[in-house]
Amino acid sequence: MIVKLHEQQAGDIANAVGAHASTLAGGNLGLADTHGPHGNDPRETSETYKGELFRLGRYRVAVCRDGLQWLYQRRRRTITAGGAAWITLGYCTNKIALMRLHRAHSGSGAQIIRDLPFHFRREDQK
Repeated sequence: MIVKLHEQQAGDIANAVGAHASTLAGGNLGLADTHGPHGNDPRETSETYKGELFRLGRYRVAVCRDGLQWLYQRRRRTITAGGAAWITLGYCTNKIALMRLHRAHSGSGAQIIRDLPFHFRREDQK
């Protein structure tokens, strides 16, 4: 069974990413807002995880594989044999917790997180 983001949430996130990509990528905060390599890998620790929403430097926000919450992850050092991998630092169902987690690890806030919907919304499973 494949779980997808609720259409409204996906639209909200797309708008947030689009609105802030140029500002953050400009380097004024030292946070490159990028989207990782597009893929459909179901492993949450994968560089090409299908649930990734956006990146903020060495951190990223993704949707868990069950579609229940956001993941806040940090990129581990690249190992030549295994490539890049991500370690999950926390699981959040609302943006306040996600903002606190990001601030605790990065030392700064991020507008793109503030623009997320307040609560994570799960789409009905098909």
